[in-house]
Parts: sequence; C-alpha cells; structure tokens
Amino acid sequence: MDLLADYSDEEELAPKEASPKDDAPTGAAPKAMVAPPKPTPGVAPKAMVRKVPMSTWAGSLPLVNAAPDVDTIGMSTVQNFALAVNEKRLLTNPSIGAMCKPIAGPLEVGEKTMEEKFYNHKVGHVEKMNMSNVSFEKEYLNFHNFGHAANPARNNRGRETLMSTEQPALRGSSIWDKAPTMASAAKRRKVEKQAEAAARAAAEEEGEELAEVDEEEMDDVAKEAANAWGGFKDSSTVQKQIDEDLRLREDEVARQREEERAVEGEERETKERVTSVFHGTKESDYAGRSWIENKASQIVKDVDDKQCFLPKKWMHTWSGHTMGINQIRWFPETAHLILSASMDGTCKIWDYHNQRKCLRTYMGHDQGVRDVNFTNDGRRFYSVSYDKNIQYWDTETGQVISTFTNKKTNFSVAVHPDPSQQNIIITGCSNKKAVQWDANTASIVQEYDEHMGAVNTVTFCEDGKRLLTTSDDKKIFLWEYGIPVVVKYIAEPTMHSVPAVALCPRKKFLIGQSMDNKIITYEAFGRFKFQAKRQFKGHLNSGYAITPGFSADGKWVMSGDLDGKLWFWDWQKMKNYRVLKAHDGVCMSAIWHPFQPSRVVTCGWDGTIKMWD
Repeated sequence: MDLLADYSDEEELAPKEASPKDDAPTGAAPKAMVAPPKPTPGVAPKAMVRKVPMSTWAGSLPLVNAAPDVDTIGMSTVQNFALAVNEKRLLTNPSIGAMCKPIAGPLEVGEKTMEEKFYNHKVGHVEKMNMSNVSFEKEYLNFHNFGHAANPARNNRGRETLMSTEQPALRGSSIWDKAPTMASAAKRRKVEKQAEAAARAAAEEEGEELAEVDEEEMDDVAKEAANAWGGFKDSSTVQKQIDEDLRLREDEVARQREEERAVEGEERETKERVTSVFHGTKESDYAGRSWIENKASQIVKDVDDKQCFLPKKWMHTWSGHTMGINQIRWFPETAHLILSASMDGTCKIWDYHNQRKCLRTYMGHDQGVRDVNFTNDGRRFYSVSYDKNIQYWDTETGQVISTFTNKKTNFSVAVHPDPSQQNIIITGCSNKKAVQWDANTASIVQEYDEHMGAVNTVTFCEDGKRLLTTSDDKKIFLWEYGIPVVVKYIAEPTMHSVPAVALCPRKKFLIGQSMDNKIITYEAFGRFKFQAKRQFKGHLNSGYAITPGFSADGKWVMSGDLDGKLWFWDWQKMKNYRVLKAHDGVCMSAIWHPFQPSRVVTCGWDGTIKMWD
C-alpha cells in the first residue's frame, strides 16, 4: 500500500503544452525530477518512488477474467463415488466405471467389509436375475448330476464355476452327454424297421397277423430319444392315433348313455331306493318322542348373559365320512344335532350331547355334496351336490321328498327365513345365475342373471326382503327379493372373489372370505356400506371357499385356513387372539354353539368333525 500511496489520480495522463510563463530558466532541474524529502526525526523514511504515467504501468499487469471456463471432468459425484447396491433407481446417467467401482471408506466396529451394510441376506446381497428356463434347467441338472455349474454372481472373477461339496465334480461333462443323438436314434429306428419287416414277412408266410408293437415294449433309449427329439411321424402313425382317439370317444359316449339310462331308472325307482340308514337302536323312545327331538333340559340364556370365551383344547372327534367335509350346520333352535355334507356323496346327522355318535346317513347323491341347509323347524333340509341335483329331505325318516335339477352345478343353497315360505330356496349355480325354486312343485320361480361368473353364495338380508349374491366375477350384487333387477352393484378394481359369506347373530353385519387372504365386512341393512377398517387378516384362504363364523354374542370372528388352523379375531379391535391347529387338511367351516359360550365345532378335508372348548 505504501508503494501506491504516492501515485496520484490527479496526475494528468498527457503532458500539457508549455506556456511562456512556465518556461524554466536555463540550467534548472526538470519538473519530473523531484528531490528527496528531508528525513523527519523519529519517522522511518518512505521508499523512493518514481512517478510513472498510468499508460506505462497499466499495460504491464496481467488481465483477470471474472467468469472463466471451468473444466468439470472428474468432479461429478456420479463418477467419483460408487453406487450403492441397494439402489433401485438411478436419477442420472452414470458411466460404467462408476457402476462397477468398488465401495471404499472407513469400516465400523465389527464390520469386515463395506458391503455388509447393504446385505439383504445373511450370506450377502441377493438380486433378481432374468434367466431362461432352458439355461436354468441346464445349470441345475449339471450341478446335481456332475457337481459343477456356472457362477451367477456379478463379481465372479476367479470363480466362474461353482463346485459341489457333496460329490466330486466331473469337469467337461454336461447333461447333453446323456441325451441320445439323432444318428443313434435314426440307426435304432432303421434296425427296428428291418426287424419288423422280417417278422411281418414271416407272419405272412405262416398266415398269421402280426400284432402291433406296443409303445410300452419300446426300449428305454428309444423312448428317451422320441421324447427328447420328437421323432418322425408318418401317415400310419397319425392314423393309429386318430383311430385310438375315436375308440376312446365311442367308449365315453357309450358310458354316458349307460349312466343316463341308470339315472332314468333311479328316478323311476326313487320310492323303492334305499336313501337313508338309521344307526341308532330305535327311532322313538318310550314316550313316543322322535329321535330328532331334544330330550335334554337345555336352559337358554338371555342375550345379555351370553359372554363367549375362546376355546383352548380339543374335546371330541366325530369320524365316519370317507372323504373331506364341506359344510356343517346346527339343528335350528336347540343345536343338539349336527348336519354334515361330505365329498363322499353322503350327509350325516351327529348327536352332540349324549353318546356323540352318527344317528342317520343320507345317501341320495352320486357325487360330493357341496352345501346343506335346514328349514326353520329342522324337520326338513335341502342339499346340493356336484351331480347337479337338489334334494329335499325329510330329516326324521330319511326319505327324499323331491329331487329337481336345472342340469347345472349348484354351489350353495339358502332357505327363505319366513316360516310360511320354507318351500322357497335360492341356489347359486355355475351358469352365472341365482335360481329361485319352489320345492313343493319342483319348478323354477325366478332367475337372477346379472353376474358374469358362477354364483358362489346367496344370503337373505332384512328378514328376506333382500338377498345378496357373490360371484367369481369379483362382484357383489344386492337384489330385491323376487325382482331380478340389481339394486346395488358392489364392484371395485381391488376386489377379489368372495366364495363364502356369514351373517352376524344380530343380522347387522356380514363378513365375506375374500380371496386375497382376508375377511371383509359389509353392513347387512340399509345401504350395505363397506367397512374398510374392519378387516381380519393373517390366515391363508386363497383358493378355498372356507366359511367364516361368529360367536353367539358377536364378539369374536373365526375362520379356518388351508393349513388346517382355526383363527380367532376380536370383532372390535380386529386383532388375532388365538390360533389352533384343528385339522390335517383344509379347515372348511367353523360354527359356534349358540348356548354353550366356549364350544366350537369345526370340519375339514381330513374327513373329521372336531369339538373345541
């Protein structure tokens, strides 16, 4: 700063023209030459600076650019830092060097490598890899047969091949070594044709017909070659296959005609056919009371006194069915008997209180029974089966009152709740319709045909004024009883099929078994609103029409699952409180006893009915 202090901005850049009065005398010193000042005592002398015009020193200083061009190569974070292996998306376009750059940095205490923080598996980081089925099967079979396979890891330098630790690896061998070649297969076919021609010539000489060579008598190598490469099919081979298919079709048509004639004969002999077997000693007691009447002095509690508790242990098993059980029902009002429908084509009634034995078997169906339902008094019941028949039974005598069908498979049956209309039922059919029947005349009264898939369930609501149907088309329809016009459509893109529905004891809500492994809830009156927050999850039910259930007080919701477990949820909290291992197969249905607060009965595809308390 001291060097610039003596420079003056008032200095003129160009010398002025000399005036006569400013002319210096001859011999005087020029103005540019300034004598040094006299030193002041106690003050350091300033540097001697010669005043130079600005035009002289301004050109000697370097020029500075206020906005220079900066090279950013190598300064990008994408190029300088490695990408995390757990990143699922890239917001920039990194180079291949950045994508393959190893992770470096300080290690935390206890870590061996930097990659450990990105592991999603106990042995490393697992990523999805697109691989064709042929390549996968090749490496899989090579590893299990020859002990080596290609290493699919990304960083496999030095370890391109994985070796088995259980057997010695056979390097250079592959599954293609075992496959027969085209040359060997062609040679074998040529030898076989020559042998067949020689045998045919010998048979013609003897006047005998040569039996056709069975495919089962072929050599294993020839079979393997034919399966691997397809082989050559000439016109004779194709004609043999056509004749065989035609023969099988004729046999099938003949068998169907025999079955139809047998069914017609059974319909004519329905009154003489034995359709029921009573397993007890007497059908009436000393007082003349029928076996279906409740002889126990059961005290029915008030609704306010019913407080149900979760069962804890297995109490009893009813066994007698030879195949899985699809549905069980309580005897109305008293619940002293249990009606079961099985895939063995029979229905059975079991004693609940006394000796707990099978009292009667109903054998009217030719195939598995899908659903059953009592009338209000329990004197009669309906059953639907995979033989496409609906049968109306007398519970006490076991006689078939009537049999009717629409040549379609029925999946469910619902009886009208009005005591004066117990002859009216509605069935869900495989022809996308809910069909209303009059059992007295065995005729169709009404058809509800708005669904686009098979109708799974039919449920009466609001004392029979409305009915609700569910279907495989993932929709729920609400109808006015007797009017085939949909009142409300319940269909959402996120909905799944609901193959089973249950009403709560107070008829205010209904729950449905959704195929996305949860139970959904709707109001059973008014606008039938969907209760989005009231869902019950945790079990696995996808693919099975498992019937859910309520406790007698409506506090608990229960359902089986495909693993044979029985799940219990709280109705208010939607929280799972207990899971019991109930059956070896699928647990298809569970019903809560209406009077005993902790008794639950379940059925499953293991052919048993179990009681829990």
